[in-house]
Amino acid sequence: MLRRPHCGGLAQPAILMFGDRAWIEGRSREQQRRLDTWLRAVARPLVVEVGAGSTVTTVRAYVHTLDAPLIRINPREWQVPHRRDVGLAVGAREGIEEIENALRGHLDRQG
Repeated sequence: MLRRPHCGGLAQPAILMFGDRAWIEGRSREQQRRLDTWLRAVARPLVVEVGAGSTVTTVRAYVHTLDAPLIRINPREWQVPHRRDVGLAVGAREGIEEIENALRGHLDRQG
């Protein structure tokens, strides 16, 4: 397992790559368990998908299984599947800032 020299944290990204012998399967199972628990507790989930292009089929397919509104942030592949969804044709930082500003404006109007 590769560690970062200054802090001892994992040096590899938490994604499964082809032939990855250092993959930590238990960590993935625990993350999935926490996600499943959270989804059972949430009444109306919203998905914010950042940078997952059409070649990342696992991310896009999973989003569709949730039947939840989607905000897709992607400068090249921002199109969304449903009228309820929002596609932002910008980079990650700008998209998150747009969402933050929209929420802030909504809360200000709520009083």
